[in-house]
Amino acid sequence: MKSPLRPLPLRREQLCRIAASLHRGHTRDLHLLDALVRDQEVVGSFNDVELKKLILIVKHHRPDLALLLITHVQAENERISLGNCLAAIWSRIDINAAWRGITASSLPESERHALRTAMV
Repeated sequence: MKSPLRPLPLRREQLCRIAASLHRGHTRDLHLLDALVRDQEVVGSFNDVELKKLILIVKHHRPDLALLLITHVQAENERISLGNCLAAIWSRIDINAAWRGITASSLPESERHALRTAMV
């Protein structure tokens, strides 16, 4: 039997705590990050400024999840700026994974093209 979902404020707080822990260099809770970032309700509760802070931390540990977070940023110019930063880092880690991730993302085609261009 699946356990009931925890209330949004608790899930949101947990994501913030994990991000703070990652920012301090602790990766013990990295495995919990995936489910929280994929939780549309939790990510949707963040504004663009909060998402940017989260993306700038997550990109070093899980660039694929950072890309997923970028798709939730409302301001197009901010999405492009964060995406270029992510593409530069991710392409040095694993360019093939970066290419696949960007291609599969839900970003508009023009933004996906700009990210692929930023990788080379």
